[in-house]
Amino acid sequence: MCKNLKIAIHSANDNDIDTFAPRWLERLEQKGIEVLVLDFRQQNIMNMIKQCDGAMWHWLHSPEDKQYAPKILQAINRLGIPTFPNVDTCWHYDEKVSQHYLFKAVDAPHIPSWVFWNYDEALIFIENCTYPIVFKLSVGAGSANVLKLDSYKEAKIIIDKIFLEGFFPYTLNEFAHKFQLKVRDVFSRNFLSRIVQAVKYIIFDDYPSIPGYFLIQKNYAYFQEFLPYNQYDIRVTVIGNRAFGFIRYNRPNDFRASGSGLIDYDIEKIPREAILIAHCISQKLGFQSMAYDFLLTSDGKPVINEISYCYVNTAVYNCPGYWDKDLVWHEGNIWPEYAHIDDFVMQIQSGDKI
Repeated sequence: MCKNLKIAIHSANDNDIDTFAPRWLERLEQKGIEVLVLDFRQQNIMNMIKQCDGAMWHWLHSPEDKQYAPKILQAINRLGIPTFPNVDTCWHYDEKVSQHYLFKAVDAPHIPSWVFWNYDEALIFIENCTYPIVFKLSVGAGSANVLKLDSYKEAKIIIDKIFLEGFFPYTLNEFAHKFQLKVRDVFSRNFLSRIVQAVKYIIFDDYPSIPGYFLIQKNYAYFQEFLPYNQYDIRVTVIGNRAFGFIRYNRPNDFRASGSGLIDYDIEKIPREAILIAHCISQKLGFQSMAYDFLLTSDGKPVINEISYCYVNTAVYNCPGYWDKDLVWHEGNIWPEYAHIDDFVMQIQSGDKI
C-alpha cells in the first residue's frame, strides 16, 4: 500500500476517460493511492495540481491534444511535480521529423532519412536519389501519410505540393493509382464540395471549412530509404526494465505494417539485438514508456523506423512475457498501464522529479 500519495489523472469529462486511464485508475486503487480526476485544461489547474504528488495524461495525436497537452505537462514539471509522460518521453511523439534529429543526435541505428526545409535542396535530392523512396508527413499513425514513390516524376508532384500548398494530414490517398496521384487536385472526390464552398465564400463570405486534422504540413520534405523484402516490422515496447516484443505483418499487397493488426507473438522471431537497442535508448534518454518499430536491413540488422510513447494496450498485454535489460525472460501477461503506475509510483517515492 502507498498511503498519503495523491496522483492527478486527466480526463476531459467523466465519459471521456482515454485508453490508458481506466487501468491507471484500477491500479492506483489497488495500491490505495488517492486519485484526483481532473480536466487539465481548466483555468485553475496549476493550483489544483500543487495538491498532488504526480500527474498523468495519456494525450493522443489529435491536433487539439498536441496544441495544449505538452505545454501544460511541461508547466507541471516546472512545479517540481513528476508527470507521465515526462518531457523526454513525449516531446517527439507523432513528429517523425523530431525523431529524425533525435536518432542522429544519439547515434541510434535507424533507417537512413533526410529532412529538407528548402525546396531547391529537396529538388536536387529527388533528382539524384535511388528509387523507390519513402515520403512521410511528420505526423500520422497506423501507416497514414506514408507514400512509396517510384520515380522522380512522382516525387516532384509531392514536393511541389508540400512546399507550395501543403498537405492536411490524413488526406493523402496512399492507395491511389499513380495516374490518380498525378491529377488528384483536379479530379478529387472532394472536387464538387470545393466548388460549393468557393461559391458560398464568394456570395456569403462564408469561409470554407477545414479538415478535422487542421494543422497543415508545409515547407518541409521528409524522406526515408526504402528497405525492400520486409514482410513485417518488429515492435518492441519498453516500459521501465521490461521489453515486450511482437511482429506485425504487412497489409496484403502493401509495404507497411503499422495498423495492420496482423500480430505474431512468437518470441523467437524477435531479434535480441532489437531488444538491446530499445532498452539502451530508453535508458539513455530517460523514456518512461516507448514503442520502437524496427525493420531489417539487407544484411539482417534491425534499424529503427519510428517511436511512440503510446500504443494499443491489448497488443502489449497479449505478449507472453518480457525481457529485462539483461535479456532475462520473465513469463506472464502484464497490462502496460499497471507497469506505468508501478514505475511512476516508485519514481515519486524516490524523489525523482523528472
